[in-house]
Amino acid sequence: MAVSTTLGTGATGVTVFQEALRVTSNNIANTDTIAFKENDISFEELIQGGLAGPGKLQMAEFQVGRGAQVNQVRDIFEQGGIEQTTRNLDLTIEGEGFFVLKDPKGSAIPLFTRAGIFDDNKLGLVTNPDGFLLQGAEVKVDPITGEKKVGKIDSIDLSNHTFPPRATTKANFTLNLFADDPAVAKPVVGLAPTNFDTLVGGAMIINGHGLGEVVGADAAERVANLIVEINSVSDRTGVVASNATNTTIQLVNENGGPITIAFDLGFDPDAAAKTGLQAGTFLAEGGNLVTGTVDTQTGTKTIMGNGTRFTEELTAGDAITLGDSRFIIESIQSDTELTVTKAIDADIFGVSAVSRSADFSTPITFYDSLGSAHLVNVRFQKTATNEWEWVAIVGGKDNLNGNFDEVQATGKLAFTPNGQLDLPGVVAATFPTGGFDFKGGAFTDQQIAFDFTGTNEKIRSGATQFGSPTLSAVLESEQDGFAAGVLQNVSVDDEGFINGLYTNGKIQTLYQIAIATFPNQDGLTRVGKNLYIQSDDSGEQIQ
Repeated sequence: MAVSTTLGTGATGVTVFQEALRVTSNNIANTDTIAFKENDISFEELIQGGLAGPGKLQMAEFQVGRGAQVNQVRDIFEQGGIEQTTRNLDLTIEGEGFFVLKDPKGSAIPLFTRAGIFDDNKLGLVTNPDGFLLQGAEVKVDPITGEKKVGKIDSIDLSNHTFPPRATTKANFTLNLFADDPAVAKPVVGLAPTNFDTLVGGAMIINGHGLGEVVGADAAERVANLIVEINSVSDRTGVVASNATNTTIQLVNENGGPITIAFDLGFDPDAAAKTGLQAGTFLAEGGNLVTGTVDTQTGTKTIMGNGTRFTEELTAGDAITLGDSRFIIESIQSDTELTVTKAIDADIFGVSAVSRSADFSTPITFYDSLGSAHLVNVRFQKTATNEWEWVAIVGGKDNLNGNFDEVQATGKLAFTPNGQLDLPGVVAATFPTGGFDFKGGAFTDQQIAFDFTGTNEKIRSGATQFGSPTLSAVLESEQDGFAAGVLQNVSVDDEGFINGLYTNGKIQTLYQIAIATFPNQDGLTRVGKNLYIQSDDSGEQIQ
């Protein structure tokens, strides 16, 4: 054997040792590289070739080794440690598989990586730090069944994603209406005569507390002093007095309970006449006196007032008494004209043309077909034992007429003696104007179902009518409409679905990240930057 051949055999050992050091050095250098796969090197021997005779391999005793060479450098695809980060698009694959990337410069060769560092660029495209585009399939969600339909794979684009608005179609209420509210609203609004005499101390009693003696140099001073006396015991009665007009006194119970007025006629038999107030139990919220003459015009729905101040004193949803009938005000056109669309027979307390404040009201926000929000006031009034009416009022600045508040939905609730909703007595919503007519160009006659029945999933749900200690209160209200939303943030779930969080609070699935596997992942070809391409050894990618 020549000396040069012998030296060459020894040199192969140096060469493979150098290659082993290079692989080890590369592994050490990439210790902190995200998703780096450690390399493993293997060697094989070289044998002196030769034939012992025609067509025969050289016999073993004549074989001579020629050294060693690198057989294979391969990646060790083992599951690495998973670290938590604060970035929503920092991803990892648990188990086999690779993220699929695309060269933004237009190369058709797909790239694969285990490094899950991604972010959306200024164009909204999701890329890795080197600008390669993450691939995924766009997802469409069936709004009825919730089924996710996955489309074709393409670059993930998070730009220009909006969530369309939904008009309100249903509103649900969980509330209690105070059972001890009087069946008919009877506010305390009394005339203050200009010639009434001194009211003897103790003759007038409010909620069980007597007033002191009312004196004054003239009628105006005595009216003022009467108000002072009533307010002097308001910390015990809850009743506050004020001048409703220049010639009336109004009482309101700020604690929410009824107002009871009694007179000790043994002291002053003319106390009621002197104050203009009448004995009895009245609605806590008080009311407003309609000044002037109020008449109904037969065959029309218009009520005219002479010298009235309707726009100052009344609100849509209030009730007024005319003779022996009570009318719900649907809208107020001017100081002297208003419209009613419904009349309800009721016992009258004896004071003509008195506005009745609703027993209880609550606001709720509805959305029109354009996603614009509108504040609607839902007012409830007890009309008889275990019976209530409600009206939904849209403000003048928010409805199509643009001038006055308008009742745009109304209905009835009925309760059993144990305070539960009596379903046969419930009257579904009707719409005096044909539906909700919000301003702003949305669809008119919007139909909204009002549900007071509740659900079996909740212990406290729907409408109830219980007494003390629970006053009228809304425990919960919700509706199914919402405004349009723009994409605010994203998250990725365990199945690789990218879910968008929108400014309207809604969540929508946008994409499913593409994951590629291979028959032989060890056969992938490394191209640097934690990237691989498929080869004949790896086989075709499997989606």
